[in-house]
Amino acid sequence: MRVFFVCPLDEATTDYPLLMSKVWEREGHEVRLFPFDLEFDNHVQTRLWDALAPDDGEWRRVSWERTVEKACADYRPDIVLTGGTLASPEGVRRLRRGSGGLVGFILGYNHLIEGATTATIREADFVIVHDSYMMPVLQGARCGKRLTVLLLRSAADPEEHLPVPLSHHDQCDFGAEVAFIGGASANRATALCRLTRWDLRIWGSNEWTKVPGLTRCFRSEPVYGLKKTKIYNAAKIVLNIEIDEKQINAFSQRVPEVLACGGFVITEWRKDLESTALKDGESIVIYRSLDEMVEKVDYYLRHVEERRRIAENGRRIVLNSLTYRHTAVPLIEQIEGVLRGSRRGASVQG
Repeated sequence: MRVFFVCPLDEATTDYPLLMSKVWEREGHEVRLFPFDLEFDNHVQTRLWDALAPDDGEWRRVSWERTVEKACADYRPDIVLTGGTLASPEGVRRLRRGSGGLVGFILGYNHLIEGATTATIREADFVIVHDSYMMPVLQGARCGKRLTVLLLRSAADPEEHLPVPLSHHDQCDFGAEVAFIGGASANRATALCRLTRWDLRIWGSNEWTKVPGLTRCFRSEPVYGLKKTKIYNAAKIVLNIEIDEKQINAFSQRVPEVLACGGFVITEWRKDLESTALKDGESIVIYRSLDEMVEKVDYYLRHVEERRRIAENGRRIVLNSLTYRHTAVPLIEQIEGVLRGSRRGASVQG
């Protein structure tokens, strides 16, 4: 199966498309990743228009769609995966006509379902969500049609997320008592402001510089690849806090990534954790209130052996059940099923 995977990039982008595609290719599929930077486009016509009309978001959307459509038409895939706020209903229809394949829409965050995105989702042949909460929502009447909704759970790549040796320089740069990686939000800021008595270090968007009390904790360098893996290895505690408006049941990829590195995670409770083999106090640490978060940070910073035991158990569980091999393979098999069903339907109609 040939898959054309559109990957919009911004400062909050995760690398799951690359890691997932690697698994699919090992399963015998052909995947073309098509990254597109939402913050910067180096095409001459786009730079000119940005200079003449910097606030014209419609121009950027049209430019994005035309670029994707041309690349997709040249590739002629069986499946097109797209998503984000730049996609439009007419754009999805043109992708389907130009490629001759099916179009799947990836809903990265729940709040994106508001506004025009709902109409775009309605045009897709199937939808991929990260949050189980969205499955009955999209399968109901909200989008005006019966949708095929597939779930992509968070996972780790054992070749990318693993224990690594750390130099003295690495320990100085990344060895926080509490590390947090992610964008700024009101609920995250409220939580992290409770932890400033410890060596708290934050990696994420520049919005953190606007949060009173956390400026000194912020590290401005981007965090991808090996640098992120070193943070997972070096920090005593990696804290996971979801943005409330973006996720309801889901937990971040950071949870299995940190555990696969042999790191120690404290995360807020999310319902989708219950569908994993991770257990609070045995292979992960979970909190349900900010007071409990502070209490557990304080406790586990003082109990090194318990941290080590829980991290080892967590790593074992992730490697046995929460890698991209465990999540991406079932997903591509489901997508193949949607494609087969569509072709059977077309054959009957023909």
